[in-house]
Amino acid sequence: MGELGQETVDFKALVGRAATESYVLLKELVEKSKSAELSDSEKKIMILKYIVKTQQRMLRLNVLSKWCQQVPLIRYCQQLASTLSSHDTCFTQAADSMFFMHEGLQQARAPIYDVPSAIEVLLTGTYQRLPKCIEDVGTQGTLNADQQSPALRKLDALVRSKLLEVSLPREITEVKVSDGVALLRVDGEFKVLVTLGYRGHLSMWRILHLELLVGEKGGHVKLEESRRRALGDDFERRMAASENPFMTLYSILHELCVALVMDTVIRQVQALRQGRWKDAIRFELISDGSSGQGGNASSTQITQDGETDSASLRTPGLKVIYWLDYDKNSGTSGTGTCPYMKIEPGPDLQIKCLHSTFVIDPLTGREAEFSLNQSCIDVEMLLLRAIYCNKYTRLLEICKELEKNDQIWQAPGDVQLQFCTDECDADNKKKDDTFSPQKYEGGEVLCVRAYGSSFFTLGINIRNGRFLLHSSKNIISSSVLLECEEALNQGSMTATKTFINLRSSAILHLFACIGRFLGLEVFEHGFTPVKVPKNISDGSNSLILGFPECGSSYFLLMQLDKEFKPLLKLIEAQADSIGKGRPIDNMNNVIRVNNVDISQMNMCEDELNLSLLDHRKILTILSDVDGSRISERGPSDSSNESFALRPNLPLSFSSIVDEVFELEKGSNAPSFSGHAEANKGNAPSSIYVSVLLHVVRHCSLCIKHARLTSQMDALDLPYVEEVGLRSASSNLWFRLPFASGDTWQYICLRLGRPGSMYWDVKIIDPHFKDLWELQKGSNNTAWGSGVRIANTSDVDSHIRYDSEGVVLSYNHVEADSIKKLVADIQRLSNARMFALGMRKLLGARTDEKLEESPVNPDSKPSAGAKSVNETPEKFSEQMRRVFRIEAVGLMSLWFSFGSGVLARFVIEWEAGKEGCTMHVSPDQLWPHTKFLEDFINGAEVASLLDCIRLTAGPLHALAAATRPARAAPVSGVPGVAASFSSTLKQSGYIPSQGHLPSNSNTNTSQASSGSAGNLGAPIPSGPVGSHSHHTATMLAAAAAAAAGRGGSGIVPSSLLPIDVSVVLRGPYWIRIIYRKNFAVDMRCYAGDQVWLQPATPPRGGPSVGGSLPCPQFRPFIMEHVAQELNGIDSNFPGAQQALGLTNLSNPNPSSVPQLSAANGNRTNLSNSAAAISRPGNAIAGLNRLANALPGPTNLAAVNPLRRSPGSGVPAHVRGELNTAIIGLGDDGGYGGGWVPVVALKKVLRGILKYLGVLWLFAQLPDLLREILGSILKDNEGALLNLDQEQPALRFFVGGYVFAVSVHRVQLLLQVLSVKRFHHSQQQQQNAAAAQEELTQSEIGEICDYFSRRVASEPYDASRVASFITLLTLPISVLREFLKLIAWKKGLAQGQGNDIVSAQKSRIELCLENHVGFNADGNSGNSSASKSNIQYDRAHNSVDFALTVVLDPAHIPPINAAGGAAWLPYCVSVRLRYSFGENPNVSFVGMEGSHGGRACWMRIEDWDKCKQRVARTVEVNGSSGGDANQGRLRVVADSVQRTLHVSLQGLRDGIGMTS
Repeated sequence: MGELGQETVDFKALVGRAATESYVLLKELVEKSKSAELSDSEKKIMILKYIVKTQQRMLRLNVLSKWCQQVPLIRYCQQLASTLSSHDTCFTQAADSMFFMHEGLQQARAPIYDVPSAIEVLLTGTYQRLPKCIEDVGTQGTLNADQQSPALRKLDALVRSKLLEVSLPREITEVKVSDGVALLRVDGEFKVLVTLGYRGHLSMWRILHLELLVGEKGGHVKLEESRRRALGDDFERRMAASENPFMTLYSILHELCVALVMDTVIRQVQALRQGRWKDAIRFELISDGSSGQGGNASSTQITQDGETDSASLRTPGLKVIYWLDYDKNSGTSGTGTCPYMKIEPGPDLQIKCLHSTFVIDPLTGREAEFSLNQSCIDVEMLLLRAIYCNKYTRLLEICKELEKNDQIWQAPGDVQLQFCTDECDADNKKKDDTFSPQKYEGGEVLCVRAYGSSFFTLGINIRNGRFLLHSSKNIISSSVLLECEEALNQGSMTATKTFINLRSSAILHLFACIGRFLGLEVFEHGFTPVKVPKNISDGSNSLILGFPECGSSYFLLMQLDKEFKPLLKLIEAQADSIGKGRPIDNMNNVIRVNNVDISQMNMCEDELNLSLLDHRKILTILSDVDGSRISERGPSDSSNESFALRPNLPLSFSSIVDEVFELEKGSNAPSFSGHAEANKGNAPSSIYVSVLLHVVRHCSLCIKHARLTSQMDALDLPYVEEVGLRSASSNLWFRLPFASGDTWQYICLRLGRPGSMYWDVKIIDPHFKDLWELQKGSNNTAWGSGVRIANTSDVDSHIRYDSEGVVLSYNHVEADSIKKLVADIQRLSNARMFALGMRKLLGARTDEKLEESPVNPDSKPSAGAKSVNETPEKFSEQMRRVFRIEAVGLMSLWFSFGSGVLARFVIEWEAGKEGCTMHVSPDQLWPHTKFLEDFINGAEVASLLDCIRLTAGPLHALAAATRPARAAPVSGVPGVAASFSSTLKQSGYIPSQGHLPSNSNTNTSQASSGSAGNLGAPIPSGPVGSHSHHTATMLAAAAAAAAGRGGSGIVPSSLLPIDVSVVLRGPYWIRIIYRKNFAVDMRCYAGDQVWLQPATPPRGGPSVGGSLPCPQFRPFIMEHVAQELNGIDSNFPGAQQALGLTNLSNPNPSSVPQLSAANGNRTNLSNSAAAISRPGNAIAGLNRLANALPGPTNLAAVNPLRRSPGSGVPAHVRGELNTAIIGLGDDGGYGGGWVPVVALKKVLRGILKYLGVLWLFAQLPDLLREILGSILKDNEGALLNLDQEQPALRFFVGGYVFAVSVHRVQLLLQVLSVKRFHHSQQQQQNAAAAQEELTQSEIGEICDYFSRRVASEPYDASRVASFITLLTLPISVLREFLKLIAWKKGLAQGQGNDIVSAQKSRIELCLENHVGFNADGNSGNSSASKSNIQYDRAHNSVDFALTVVLDPAHIPPINAAGGAAWLPYCVSVRLRYSFGENPNVSFVGMEGSHGGRACWMRIEDWDKCKQRVARTVEVNGSSGGDANQGRLRVVADSVQRTLHVSLQGLRDGIGMTS
């Protein structure tokens, strides 16, 4: 050791040796690097070690070289060191000599006399320096003030000298002596006050005060007084026995403080693990074999010298491990990778805080140094500082990595390591609710630019060490952000790759948001509606934008290159028709791919105003995806208002693009050279909007071209494009297949401007030019004057005129746009062809009025539409006289028929319908217009007009025949021709003059065209306006029969809405159907005549179709024609009755009066067979019999109405018809005849009545079988025979035979008493037997009631069923009803039968019952439900109803809304007549019309009235009454009076209250 450093080495040799060794090591490194067994990491480590070792060696050589330059100085230093060494040897020898000389002086010294003590005793008389032992025994006084000061100075000097003699530990940070007391302080550990004088020895130290400086936030550790004294005594003894007392004191107190510090640290760590750092940290105790709470790991600390430290064995260290999932997050395997902070006593007995990895302090930028403030121990603060430093270090490494990447770092500020904002802190607080780090430092985040001023922020969670990715508001989807965050934490993706993906996703998301704002469909996050081939896109970081108005056919594929520039491809796709079971090919759905090069797209400055993009409404979408705000000036106020409404409306692609590009243009538009650099720096987001807008504009034109041409190819439409254009053609020329000649041979389709889905087609045609002139009000067109322009429907609003022709404009391209275009052009062509055809046939319209065409006397019926000899010029002239064009339009034409506008027609070609649609006013005139539309669709204009001319008159006559007729003739309207003038005058019909379509109100008795065309549809039962309740229905029908159906001067219509339906079997063939059983065919011919004939049934019979036989149909119509032509009104009652009478013989002399009593139409049967003779010989007695008819009948009692014999009918025609009637006979019920149009209305009215009588007669057989069979026995009543040819039938009930026969328009009933006929000539009848038989007057009453009430119009089978039920009653009971009927008839005769009196209060027997009974006579219920009179033979009772029509003069004012307001107020009283031993009439119930209570609005009043009626029936029904009047008559009279009194009280009560 002594020779070390004495030998010298040549510096040159040292340098050579170092170079040689470095070369050898480098050569070995190169050889080892060539080995394939070593990994790249190991090779890198070897290279790093070589570099470090060589660097250290060269650094030492550099230092030595500097030293060699100072050799003289070194030699001088060596001489000085040698001199100092010799001086040290001399001092050592001198000290040794003095030590040995001191011992010798002790032995050679002289006695020492205590001179000071002696002097003190002599002078003061006291001695203050007694030994300690004497002092303890005796009393000792206290130094006074004068004595203390010098004593303290001496003691202070002594303490200072004593401190200089001993060695103090270097850890003592403060030594202070004052007044003989020394203060020793070690920062963070303890503070001690010491002095000399332990046990009286001034050489030993005494502890005065001891204080520990170890503590927490709450303060230092406090020692108890007893413990402090004990510690002080122990320290004094140890210091007294120690050669180095202060080292002993320090070592003991230091060890105590270290133990206290570690205990405090462990306690705080345990508190953190149980508190807010739960499951976030764990700890391990570092000791010899012991395990800590946080784990079982143990370690032994080794000093740098290789020796074990005994102190570390006594005081364990602590390892606080944080980020427990760090090994999982980072993707590494193995244990021990989690970072930790180690707190333990070091080799120098100081507590060391060491971090497991190298971390940088963000404040200094150097390696972080950690220490523990033992005076205020805070482990959490130490842990947080370590975490923040670790967090900063990791972010700094990522920042350096990103700055080296050219894709990420493209401009200054793209990557920034800065403190997080409040927003980031708020996000962290949301994600980590258990800990709030705002009060701590270390909130650094790494900000990476996405685009513009939008950034991604990368932070680290302090609890688990996971990376936290945030972004500016809505610049990227949260799912993508979380996915990248997870990949970064798992280590499966580097930070560079992560932020490249995030920037790509953010830019694509921005384009997606802009696309949504523009109305495009957005497909992102891997969802693709089209199977994109892998060579086009692999699906990663791509965006697909769909054009919603193009269905699923066109998509814009957007990808980003390495510089984040958009790569665009326009994809055309086709629907996949492959089954699901077949594997899907990547290429099976893409048809074409077109690259969209942005750099080649030119944008003029006036095409786009960026101020529009800066508007706050558009920036709503940008603010959601970009936190920036562009502070440029916005558009004008007008554009602000227009755009302010846009977010509240449903957006579409074309509307937004059109609106953006149609607003004002400016000069601030950037060029696309700036667009390619939008990804660099903080360019405004409006550039992205501008790019996408112009791309969409470009794609819109390409899509329109592709879609329209593909549709043309699919429809085989030839087309050509304009040549000479580099881009897609803007005009297409095509030809339609139905174009003939030079008409519309070539049509131009204009695609429109880019950025809009608008396109149009223009057709140049003079016809539409005339319409354009006509629209402006010009009269100098080919249409003449008086023709106006027809309005165009909203569906055809896309078609307009112009000065050259017509333009069809479309705002969208749909899947069937070309198909719709062809359909629109086809409709235009059809409308044009029909309009030109009408104008050619009718000529230009003038202001002259239409003329009435005279009737040709020599015209004869022909089978064709017009005569063979009729020339086209003559036919056209006739058409011009009766037809007039009123309006013409694009898709419609309006014309009228007749000078008085008998009918108006609107022909239009509706969208989506093949062929035309005709609207007629009056709308009920034609049941349907199919045949007329067929003429138009077949371009047969002449046939159309001819068909209208020939069928309008018969249809008008039919409509007039089914409506109410005037009681007196009125002035008519001038007709179109002479054939229609008389018809209009007779009917009094004035057609509607309004525009079409017409909703004119017509009489409800006319069947609608819908029901007429559907014979299989069920016909509803009951009259019009009937209530849902059966009683209300019955009351309404009874009231209508009692009060009539018309106002003053109106003949009540006898037809119900369900009676008649009209069907067109051909253009000139009209079928009239009566209640589905009878049908009459009316064929229209030229010559103003029609052919009427019952519809012949097909091979299957009348049940399959056609009509039931109509006996005597031909003679019937011929007689009516003759009567009409000769001026005899067929409605005259005497004529109708006389035509059905025959010469009857009756042995009973009272038969003649009975005829008078029965209105002259009833008589008894002659002979026992009660045969009914055929009609035909009673015309001569017409006037005589008519004058002999007393009393009212079911027909109007008016004088015969006559017409002048020669009005409108040639004389030879009347003569032919009169002679044609002679000799007419039956022809099987299907014979027909010719009827002039002038007589058609009256003939049809007679036919409908005739068919009603036939229908009612057809119901009789089934009703008789059911009712007689259900009530009577076989020998008591049954149907005798049925003759369908007459038609007639006979049935018997008891001893009477009833014969019913059809006589023209009436049913006749004849009654024969078989018992009286057999025994009248043999013996005289006794009085008792006479009571059981009906008298002739009663028989006449029955016949009269049948004709007047049962077989009257409107025909109802329920009345017949009720009448048959009456006939089954016993004679005595039947006689009661006959008295009631006769009393009712007498009241009617007494009132004079005037219209005003008919409205008075009256009562009658109700026969109608529509419950369970259909109009066709079929019923699903029993026969009892058809009859309103129910006969219970077993209990000798009969239920019937009385209908009371209330006097309108006593009815209080009531607002009767609804369809029943025109009906009179009625009350139905249901009674039961029991005719057993104690005959009586009982009350069953009472119901009212108009909702069930008639005019009684309050239910209390109605109940009171019902109770009064019940009491009245009870009182009068049980009493015998007058035998002549009858029990039922008395009850009916009392009921009528009671209701009248109640009604008067109701009216008076309302009047008084009001």
